[in-house]
This record gives sequence, structure tokens and C-alpha cells, in this order.
Amino acid sequence: MLLANPAGAQITDTDSDYADDEIVVTASLPRGAVVTEIPPVVELSEADIASYGASSVQELLEAISSQTTSSRGRGSGRPIVLINGQRTSGFREIRDLPPEAIRTVQVFPEELALRYGYSADERVVNFILKDQYTGVSVSGEYGIPTAGGQGRSEIETTVTHIGKNDRMNINLEWQNNTAITESERDIIQDAAGDLVNLGDYRTLVAPSDNVELNANYSRSFDNGMSLSLNGGYIYDKSIGLQGLPNGTLDVAGNPMFRYFTEYGPLRRVQETNTAQAGLTLNGSLSDWRWSLTSDYTREQVNTDTDRSGDTSALQAAIDAGTVDPLATSFGSLLGLPTTDTAKVVDQTINNLATMSGTLFVLPSGAVTTTVRAGYNREDLNSRETSSGTFVTTDLARDELSTGISIDIPLANENIDVVEAIGKVSINGNFGYSDLSDFGGLVEFGFGLNWEPFDGLVFSATAIGEEAAPSIAQLGNPIIITPDVTTYDFTNGETVLAAVTTGGNFALPAETRRDIKLAVNYRPEWLDGFTFLGEYFRNNSTDVASSFPLLTPEIEAAFPDRVTRDASGRLVAIDKRPVNYAEVRSERIRYGIDFSKRFGQQRGGSSRPSRQPAAAPAAPPEGDQPPPPEGEQGGRPPEGKTASRSGPRGGGGGGPGAGRPSGGRWQVSAFHTIRLEETIKIRDGVEELDLLDGSAIGSTGGSPRHEFEINGGWFNNGIGFRLDGKHQTATRVNGGLTGSNLRFSDLTTVNLRMFINLDDRGNLTEKVPFLKNSRIALKMDNIFNDIQTVRDDSGLIPLSYQSGYMDPVGRYVEIDFRKRF
Repeated sequence: MLLANPAGAQITDTDSDYADDEIVVTASLPRGAVVTEIPPVVELSEADIASYGASSVQELLEAISSQTTSSRGRGSGRPIVLINGQRTSGFREIRDLPPEAIRTVQVFPEELALRYGYSADERVVNFILKDQYTGVSVSGEYGIPTAGGQGRSEIETTVTHIGKNDRMNINLEWQNNTAITESERDIIQDAAGDLVNLGDYRTLVAPSDNVELNANYSRSFDNGMSLSLNGGYIYDKSIGLQGLPNGTLDVAGNPMFRYFTEYGPLRRVQETNTAQAGLTLNGSLSDWRWSLTSDYTREQVNTDTDRSGDTSALQAAIDAGTVDPLATSFGSLLGLPTTDTAKVVDQTINNLATMSGTLFVLPSGAVTTTVRAGYNREDLNSRETSSGTFVTTDLARDELSTGISIDIPLANENIDVVEAIGKVSINGNFGYSDLSDFGGLVEFGFGLNWEPFDGLVFSATAIGEEAAPSIAQLGNPIIITPDVTTYDFTNGETVLAAVTTGGNFALPAETRRDIKLAVNYRPEWLDGFTFLGEYFRNNSTDVASSFPLLTPEIEAAFPDRVTRDASGRLVAIDKRPVNYAEVRSERIRYGIDFSKRFGQQRGGSSRPSRQPAAAPAAPPEGDQPPPPEGEQGGRPPEGKTASRSGPRGGGGGGPGAGRPSGGRWQVSAFHTIRLEETIKIRDGVEELDLLDGSAIGSTGGSPRHEFEINGGWFNNGIGFRLDGKHQTATRVNGGLTGSNLRFSDLTTVNLRMFINLDDRGNLTEKVPFLKNSRIALKMDNIFNDIQTVRDDSGLIPLSYQSGYMDPVGRYVEIDFRKRF
């Protein structure tokens, strides 16, 4: 990735000290940079950030998600975020900051997470903020699918202030989405549905309203401590249409299924209220850095689900011959729809304390460690009413945890050894957690990092851990949703089945064993180029999972979860979580990242260095907390060499304090090859091979190959970016009596174009309101590629119509943003 030049680099060339062809560069890294032997996967300068045209940190992370998302296959997928090299209480602290307030972004692999008290299953992103920034921004967005049927509106305002010792950010956002109905996507209904235009009464995308408020405040003190506070509130409401009331009537001994229009559509209303608060304290104790974080979240979800009313009185009238079963209205003979209600309140509090520093110093360098201790609690309370039955659930979990990680350099500062074999370090970690409802869980890991020469780094990591199912998986309320469109592989037909969801108390703890091998190469002879290769092998036993796709082999493995009528027609599925005996996966991911500047003004270097972006002179030592050696930001220890190389040496300052000069282009491409994806449900049941006809999800098995490519170009205030993904075709075997399904390959390409109006001549002088404004146009899935699913006859099953697979399709959005 394109990197700015080092700050304050000094080049010393003395014949008595160095050979003629060798240059030693000693640089002061920007305050807030993470100093580590683990190389970053991506590093963005201020000018690089501007080239993405993002309106917030959240948008920026989405734009570089191929580099920030962990490929290990564990965790939530969202990276761990740091601000100026220090821990935060959560993503909320950084989410809404404007990109203009950020100087540098550093993205590190999963191994660095251990140094901050986290598990090594997420990447780490460090945001280095500018020393001074004040701004107010307002943006408005409106977008529609090109197929019509929906509109998305969003208004957002952000207030940000960053001073010498404090930081404040407040964000308010409102979003509205209108509905997409089945009739707007020409969904084919069954015969009974055609009679009543059922597509008008079923939504593919429910209309929703969302309001979010997020506020953050941070302050640094003269004693080296810093305090961060944040709070937020989210309100979300959606109203989905679930079709019309229905029933099966007995007419002269023959069943007749029909829909009733008297009472309008059945609805599912979901309302979510989420309150959040967090606190972070950072400080130093002698040469050690300590951190305390606390985060509280309360989420309440209310769900009202309509179900068809009683038809017994209507049936009696039909039996008596007083009512025509084909009549359009039955008055009071048809019972009113009833409503099932569910209320779930989930409260979590997470507390973690860490201390990092140097244990002792070896000839090869400092041995550093991070010690952590934490207390977490979750309370899950639910109240559910279904068909007159009232069910309550009260679950709680207390978790006490402790752990330690250690990094030992074997060859680093002992120069003779380094020159012979390169830099070598090892690391290890151990942790223990005690869960009040599950007992003790152990985690451990160890790794090796080897840098044979500058720019080439090999790493190997082995991880073992035990994990308990979430209390939501254990105790979610049982909800039965009628008339869910479902494809029955056994009979090769699409039916409307009742689906049961909720928790499963019988789930055991999961055991995980993972291996990761990686290589990171930044050749000296090709500035701006990075190659990354990774190999992953995951093995898990007793895995808690959502209920898989109902293929014949899944039905054979879980026969008690499926209900069929006398004719063998599928009528109900119990989709509560299940347990797999063993899950194995093996994959390779490799790719490149390449970027260049062009049109650089005189005085600036056209060859970007590999150090973090330039920073202004640091304040006196007494005005900033002392960073721990080898970890937090600030200057490297006295005498440390930040860069040691031959003719590559480079110097000079990066872009000045004004608008970055020149343009830039960037491209990255990655390829993932899945070597193994298998699931063993239990002994005596045939193993599922997701790469060879088995599936656990409605989108088919796992694709053997996946490709990611993104790139952009930016110059004179105009920029565009392309983001593309491709996955190869898969299939699902229907067994000896069932129907096979073939899922086509899928290619999605997204385009974003933007223009900064300040850079377009004298336009803002003629129209002052447009000063500090940007207009952006976004088009997602520009080729409108939607995965096609066909059975053995080449036909598309009703439940796999394109409107079900992707109701939005190609989507176009325009965005206007202004800074004050």
C-alpha cells in the first residue's frame, strides 16, 4: 500500500562507520503508531485515505474490508480498533469520525491482537489522529434499485473536535427504507396464491426506520493518563408482510387450501431499542502501560407475529351446507388473526484490564508481555406468548477470565546473528475462563516470526481454545413462523412450512484447534507493492450451529426436526440450533496490493517509503504519556533504527499541511482456494462435504474458489473505485430420491465515483455554498448478477426465484456531503 515518507528522518553517511553503498535511516515514528516486529498488512497515509472518498471511518473500513477482515474463520469479522495505538472500549469510539481527522491507518494481522488482551481471531486496525481538527459535516443520501420498488433515504450530521489534550465526536443519523413486495419482483405464486394476488401481501424487504445517536469524549492528562467516554442509542423498527390468513378446509371429504382476504395481510412487527455506554482508561506505571475498558449494552427486541385465525366455525358451516367454501368473504365465521408476541432483553457488561511492558532484556532484545484479567456478564430475559401459551426464559452468565502473552526476540538487536539468519521472534499465550453456567475453558497458542531480510516476513501460529455456545443459542424464545417459503429437496417442490426458531439447552462446549502460516513480502525493488499469502487449517469438535439446509442427508441426520403429513408433504421444520461432532476446513488465501503516486509536485518524493505517514513535531515528553517499549506509539527507544537498508534509503517530506498534491492509483487482488470443508454430524451418519454436493445453507455448498479485486484512481479531486467479488458454482445433491440443485457462479462489481468540488476550478467561488462539498455516486452490483439455481430439469424452483435470492439487485445511490 502507498505509504508516506518518514517524519524527521536523518541520514548519516560517514566513511568510518558505513560502507559507501549502505544508508542507515533513523526516524521518529508518529505519535500513536504501533511499533512492532509484526509488519502491517496495509498502511494508509492521509492522502491515501482521501482517495477513498469515504464519509466516515465505517465507510473507510468497508472500502478496505478485504484487508481488514480476518480469514481465520473465527470471530465476528469486524477488526479490533485502536486509537493512537491505545485500546478503545469498542468500535463506537471511532466509527463516526470523519476521514479528514485521521492521519494514518495501520492494519495488522491477527497475531497483534494478543498484545492488547484480545484473542487472535480478528485483525487490528490502528487509527492515528491528527493533532488538531474541528469540523461539522452534514450528508444526505438517496438510493433505489434499478428494478424499482424501494427507496432508501439517509440524513447524517457529525460534529468533531480534536485538540491537544481532548477529543469529542457526536453523530446523529436517520435512515428510512421502503418495502419491496413479491409482486414487485414478479414472484410466481402457487395456484391458491394467484387467486388472491398473494405477492401484494408478502414483503421481500420489510420497510424500516432507523435512528442512531453516538457520542464520544476523550481527554489526556498531564500525568500521562487518558480517559474516554462514549454512549449511544439505536432505534430500529420494521414491519414485514407475511401473506394472508389461510387454512385448509374439508369440502366433501377433499382438502382445499385457500387464502382469506377479510382481514388484510398478516404482519410481523419488530422493534429494537439498544442503549450502549463505554469507558476506557489508559495510563502508565513506571515503564509499564495499563488499560481498563468497560462496555455496557442493553438491547430490547419486541416481536409481534400475526397468525391465521380459527376456522372451526367456518368448517362447521361448510359441513352444514350453509356456506359456499369458494365465497370471497365469510364474515364472523372466520376467526380474527391472532398475534404471537415475544420480548427479549439482552444485557451485557464487559470489563477488561491489561498491563503491558518489558519483563527483562536479552542480548537479542526486550522480552515483552501482556497480562489481562476480565469480568463479563450477560443477562438474557425473554417473554413469549404463542397460541395462548406463555413461556418465560431467564438466563445469566458470569465469566471470569485471565491470560498472559509473551514475545521473545531470538535475533533482533544481536546484529551478528541477524546478519546471518535475519530477525527471529517467538510468542506464546495462555488463558483461562470460568463460566458460571459452563465451567472452565482453556485457550492457548504459540507462534514464530522470521524476517530473513528486510521486506520478507514468515509467520506460523497454532491456536487451541474451548468455546461455549452463547446463551442466546441456548435460551432464545421459541417462535413459530407460519407459511415460510421452503424448498423440499426430497419431493423436489416448494412448500409453505411452519418454521420453529429459538434456543437449545443441550448444546455442549466447542473445542478448536487452528493453524495459520503466512508470508508477507514487500520487495525493495518495487515500491508500493505487497504480497500476502496465508494458509489456514481449522478443526473443531462439538460445534453449535444454526440448523442447516434441509437436504435428504440432513433430514436423515435430524429426523425428529422434520414434520410431514400423511402424503409425505413437508409441513414443519424445527430450526433451533444443532450440534456437529466435527467440522474441518483448510484453505489458502493469497494476493497482492500495489499502489503508486503520479503527478507529484516538486519537493515531494515520487517514491513512497515504507514508514508511517509524516507527523508534525511531537510535543515535549512531559505532554504525552510514555509509550511502552516496542508497542504503543511515540518514538522508538533511543538509538533504535527504524529502517535499515541499502540504496533504497529515501528521504524528504511527504505532502505538506495543505491539500495533497498529485494523484494516486491502487489495486489489490486476492484469491481464496478451499481445500477442505467437511462436517461430521455424528457417528453412523455420512460426512458432509460442502465442496462436493453437501450444503448447510440456503445458498448451496461452499465455492472452491473465491476472488476479490478492488482498486481506484484519484486525481485533482475526482476519484473512482471498483470493488469486485467472484465465487465459482456449487451444487447440492438431492440424494437417490431427491432433486439436485445447481447454483451458478456469482460475480458482483460495485462502483463508487466522487468529486470534491473545492478542486474543480472556481466553482465554489461562484457558488459559495458548495465550498467543502463532495458529490458521490454509488452503484452496487452494476451488472445485476444474481445467482441462478436450477434443478435436474433445468427449471428454477419457486423458492429460488431471483427475487428471493437478491430482491435488491443493482442499486444506485447519490450522496451529497458538506463540511462546515
